Amino acid sequence: MQAIFDFVYRFRATFLFLILQIICFLMIVRFNNYQKAYFLNTASAFSGKLNAWANEVNNYFHLREVNQALSEENARLNNELMRLKQSHFENLIPIRNEAIISKYQFEPAKVVNKTIHKLRNFITIEKGSANGIQKDMGVITSEGIVGRVIEVSEHYAVVSTILHNQSTFSVKVKLKNLQGEAYLSYIQWDSRNFRYTKLKDIPLSIPVAIGDTVVTSGYNVFFPEKIMVGVVERINPQKTSTFHDIDVRLSTDFNTLSYVYVVKNRLQQEQTEIEKDTTNIPRK
Repeated sequence: MQAIFDFVYRFRATFLFLILQIICFLMIVRFNNYQKAYFLNTASAFSGKLNAWANEVNNYFHLREVNQALSEENARLNNELMRLKQSHFENLIPIRNEAIISKYQFEPAKVVNKTIHKLRNFITIEKGSANGIQKDMGVITSEGIVGRVIEVSEHYAVVSTILHNQSTFSVKVKLKNLQGEAYLSYIQWDSRNFRYTKLKDIPLSIPVAIGDTVVTSGYNVFFPEKIMVGVVERINPQKTSTFHDIDVRLSTDFNTLSYVYVVKNRLQQEQTEIEKDTTNIPRK
């Protein structure tokens, strides 16, 4: 306490000067209309900027909650959209099958770990068996496909992404030169750039063009049909091969990937089991 008194006493002249300055300023503002209006306008503008800055800071620290809420809302809308699409299809045929109408569900999940520069890349999501996640479920984003689940614990799951040099995914390329006719193919990453993949087994006779859209084929249990994969960006000249060398720019940006949707196919087990049974059919 004595140190405080000594400090005040030592700078008493400075403190007295500041107090007198404040009193003079207040008297000028109080008894002069122009200065009073100017001060109030300036104070109001400063207060507004300060509040705006405080709101921006507050909003920044709440981005995680906002992103989570948006992710859950997108999942709800995806589920509703899929239900409406399947319901429309059901209206065209005499069969009423509730299992088909609700074939797919989408579970939002946060990405907690990922790799993008290795030969075989993976992501870890913060959802597991406690949330109904199982092996071999597809994973997508609102932009396109991501990969499939390969390992599951109670609260986490590991996803093998399409950035994997030993994984292939069935796709269709919509050919502009053939009025949007789709050609069945597959993609396989060449381990070079996380923004691109290779479109494989397209004969030179197929008129692929830059800008053609690549989507999922629907010929597997992982993904619904027509989920975005990417766009043909380069068609490299070929002299010896009978197939195109095609680079597809992926619609999913794995560098900024933060939230995904796990695709729950309610008929996946049934399809897998019946297809597995075909391997036991004796040959004639």
